[in-house]
Amino acid sequence: MNKREKQKEETVADILRIAEGLFHEQGYEKTTIQNIAERCGLSKGALYHHFRSKEEVLERICYDQYIYLKETFLPIVEDPEPSMMEKLRRIMTIARSSQMNTAAATFSKGKSPKSSSIKNAALGKLLDNYSEKVYIDIVAPLLDEGREKGECAFPGSAEVMVVFIHHLDTGMSEQLNRILFDEDRASSEERIRDVIKGFTFVLAQLLNIDEKAIADVTLADKMLEQYLKILKELKTKTRSVTT
Repeated sequence: MNKREKQKEETVADILRIAEGLFHEQGYEKTTIQNIAERCGLSKGALYHHFRSKEEVLERICYDQYIYLKETFLPIVEDPEPSMMEKLRRIMTIARSSQMNTAAATFSKGKSPKSSSIKNAALGKLLDNYSEKVYIDIVAPLLDEGREKGECAFPGSAEVMVVFIHHLDTGMSEQLNRILFDEDRASSEERIRDVIKGFTFVLAQLLNIDEKAIADVTLADKMLEQYLKILKELKTKTRSVTT
């Protein structure tokens, strides 16, 4: 790699790093190409030399995160010793805490589920596509392996099954976020518990695995704890605003 190519690579890396920071800081929709260029110390023309649009910047960020997660998970998948369930638990521990898992919420910061737009829907679709690719590339082979060893049972192809599971997981997240943003929070805690319990029940039925084991693998207790913490913080914030 010559000096010019190295400088170009470093510039692209800086743009992606700074843009991602801005998306998290002020939300994807509120961030403009001008914001990114100024923070990078570039003119808009110079930035357009590397990326044609803000959407293309986000696409690259998502792709890089997808590659990072795939490379992180592959050694777990290829380890011959652990059971399917243990491998899934290790993967979920990383995935639940990963930036990719929370990207849809943080990139659209300040947007409740009730205030979605066409652009926001397109953003969600992009993030969802990369999330689904992780399921297909990583989880599907594990389910095939688990079925062969008698650790789970399900009809059809593993790839189709993980698409169902991905939509189930996504639907659960969307429902939990709706509950958090619901103005009437009187029964929010109970509803959050019901959604997470429903998720583990359906997943256990899909794969013919004990529900308690599924709850352990999906870190259901930790997820519940996190959402209840967020709910408490939102309630406290609402009370402080109204008093």
